[in-house]
Amino acid sequence: MLKNICINQELMTLLSKSDFSYDEFFKKRTVLYLIMPDEKSAFHFLVSLFVKQSYEYFIFSAQRHREELPKRVNYVLDEFANLPKINDMPARSRSIRFMLIVQSLIQLEVTYGEHAEVIRLNCPTWIFLNSRELKLLQEILELCGSVYIKDRGYRPLMSVSALQ
Repeated sequence: MLKNICINQELMTLLSKSDFSYDEFFKKRTVLYLIMPDEKSAFHFLVSLFVKQSYEYFIFSAQRHREELPKRVNYVLDEFANLPKINDMPARSRSIRFMLIVQSLIQLEVTYGEHAEVIRLNCPTWIFLNSRELKLLQEILELCGSVYIKDRGYRPLMSVSALQ
């Protein structure tokens, strides 16, 4: 991975210094955007690396502040399942929240294997737009629940076709 960085002088210069400090996130509301082209995945590992390192710094900071950060930190990770795997993907704690945006559960399972289930279980709120993935549709159908109709019994509140 370092070879791709070392042969690119502009990238080496960019990564050799920082114009912000993580502590600025605690002083005032701060937004940091990491924008990577989706058609070129050679440097996507940098996003995963940044998330992992910044999370570890925030955990260290939380330990200095009685186990909770002075201000909440929110990560919004679009195309999360398409990023290289973030080792030991963190769970929500210490005023740190992750909003993971994925196109399909299959992508999440391909990237995270057996840990995909743990990641899903640590996501208490789901926002669903649409999908053709039958396994996901069935799971959401079950999460929607059912209704009891007198003399007919229980029926799902939604149908797969309605979710599509």
